[in-house]
Amino acid sequence: MEQAWHRVPGGTAVAAVESARALVARHDVDLVGLTARHRTDDLPPLLAPSVDGSDPGPASPPILQLVGSRLPRPLLYEAWHRGRRPRVDRMAGQPDVVHASGGAVPATRAPLVATVHDLAWRRHPEAATRRGHRMFEGWLADARRADRVVCPSEATRRELVDAGFDGDRIRVVPLGVALVVVEQGLPQRLRVRYGLDGPFVLWVGTLEPRKNLSRLVAAMSAPGPLADVPLVLVGPRGWRTDVAETVAPLGDRAVVVGSVDEVEKRAWYEAADVFCLPSLHEGFGLPVLEAMAHGTPVVTSSGTATEEVVGDGGLLVDPLESGAIGEALVAVLGDAALSTRLGAAGRIRAGAHPWSRTADGLVATYREVVG
Repeated sequence: MEQAWHRVPGGTAVAAVESARALVARHDVDLVGLTARHRTDDLPPLLAPSVDGSDPGPASPPILQLVGSRLPRPLLYEAWHRGRRPRVDRMAGQPDVVHASGGAVPATRAPLVATVHDLAWRRHPEAATRRGHRMFEGWLADARRADRVVCPSEATRRELVDAGFDGDRIRVVPLGVALVVVEQGLPQRLRVRYGLDGPFVLWVGTLEPRKNLSRLVAAMSAPGPLADVPLVLVGPRGWRTDVAETVAPLGDRAVVVGSVDEVEKRAWYEAADVFCLPSLHEGFGLPVLEAMAHGTPVVTSSGTATEEVVGDGGLLVDPLESGAIGEALVAVLGDAALSTRLGAAGRIRAGAHPWSRTADGLVATYREVVG
């Protein structure tokens, strides 16, 4: 569960935490979460007992039993990768299965399951720092010793096979979405707070190069029907993206909200007229599923995992063509019937992806390696 403490937790941490929440709700699994050593006992917001993302406070219990290593994160990750020590078996109470939930792979003698969300750093080297590239390659190498490798999409499964993984050991387990009821009136209050009195485009994610924000900005700054439409950006700053410079062509039409809690993030989905995620590469694309859960029509990329996720709940575009991105946004904003149809289809599709379904896939995989 260490991803929840990362500076920018991102979708992999959300996937680990929400999968754990769904597993804890079952009666056929006893779950223990492993962490590194931390200076305080304060929990990160992701591990709050509720799904609304509110600050749990230092005295709140985590969503699952946690055991901590004696090593801080950098040393623990390095020790697992280079020396395959310390083994986690005794620390975790001799588990039947150890699951590396999307990152560092623990040392263990127990059957091992490893999640690999994507191989984006290979297809887009500019999307990771040199240190990050080395770390991701190390984790991928460690995942090769797993008895089963879990990934969230067929797109990632194909990448893993191309990377030399045995296809018979790969299991596709799609991620899920929690259906959160947004407080009545909150979306409108956000609109008023930020001066949004007309249609706007929403983007949610971690600000980093592979999210392709520059082409979305180019699409919205070109002369034409989008010339007066604001772009709202919700999410933490990541790396190698100068946000102010990137959105400068939009002037005051760019609304950079930054990091928000889960309550506000979900309200932004409901406030938006269209959600756009034109990523160059995704292993799944959780924001797409979240937007659809709130009935917000989606514009996203073809040729990556978001194409699998969106189905008939959105429009697919070539992420390398800013003109195509703009045309799709204009189509949704200018056609109320299309917007309504996409929103309704998205709700239905998101409803078929509860986190309990993800837990079903994980437990089936655990049973394979135990059996």
